[in-house]
Amino acid sequence: MPKFKEFADNKYTIPMLKRDKFKKLNPKTNRMKTSRKTKFLTTEIKPEDRTFKNRPKYSTGKSKVSFQDWLLIKGEKSKPDHNVNSIGYSESLKGWVGWSHRAVSCFKPGDKVTGDHLGKKVEYPKLSNGDLDFDNGKFEPDFTIRNMTHAKQVATTFADNVS
Repeated sequence: MPKFKEFADNKYTIPMLKRDKFKKLNPKTNRMKTSRKTKFLTTEIKPEDRTFKNRPKYSTGKSKVSFQDWLLIKGEKSKPDHNVNSIGYSESLKGWVGWSHRAVSCFKPGDKVTGDHLGKKVEYPKLSNGDLDFDNGKFEPDFTIRNMTHAKQVATTFADNVS
């Protein structure tokens, strides 16, 4: 997948979510085929100035670009057996990001993880029938992220807990 390109005059291109559709004739079968071509958004917002709040959107409120492309996230698998990238380092936010289809969160050294945050490890007690009691989970104590390795661990925990 193509990433952003930097022009000489501080303009950047980012692949858009919606692709152009056009009809094309297949010469072998003589049938019409729908082809798609990636469109690119041109912006003057520098990568270090990009956040979740200034992501380009349509008038309907839907995003024009994916948050991974906008924040320059290089995805990794949180677990070896997962087929989906759910954590990654963001060059724009300078921190580790964990996500799923429900939520996204960024973690950097010095951030405080408090309360019932899903970046914390949680243990669930067992009910009398042997099932886990998801209503009464016990979270680890509040902490401050120490370094980038710890931030990556918290992002992995967040991605696993939120999915």
